[in-house]
Amino acid sequence: MRGSRATQWLSIASGGVRLRREVSEVADGDILELPGNPRVIGMPGHSPGSIAVFSPDARAVFVVDALPTRHVLTGRTGPGPAPFTDDPAGALASLDRIAGLDADWVLPGHGPAFRGSPSVAVEAVRAAAGA
Repeated sequence: MRGSRATQWLSIASGGVRLRREVSEVADGDILELPGNPRVIGMPGHSPGSIAVFSPDARAVFVVDALPTRHVLTGRTGPGPAPFTDDPAGALASLDRIAGLDADWVLPGHGPAFRGSPSVAVEAVRAAAGA
């Protein structure tokens, strides 16, 4: 190990590096003070406080549990409705809030990244919900 890396690891191991953890409440429309200024999008329906985060610079929307691409019970892949949703109709209606975003990636909390526009992913969810 090179000297500088050994020094870094020694510093970490001895407690010389401390991570700062903060929890901040966010709301629909908030712009986060992060590179690219991502925007919070309220996604009511799945559970209280559900959100998505849109990063125009990354051309990506992080949808968390609003739009999974792998069903947690069946293993089915592809965009679909989230199981264990408090308000299924409300969750489907919330997808309108991301459908028009100019993005190339939809990044869920469950399943692989979806490469394509949010509108295509939303239509796939609606089709799966109607099946």
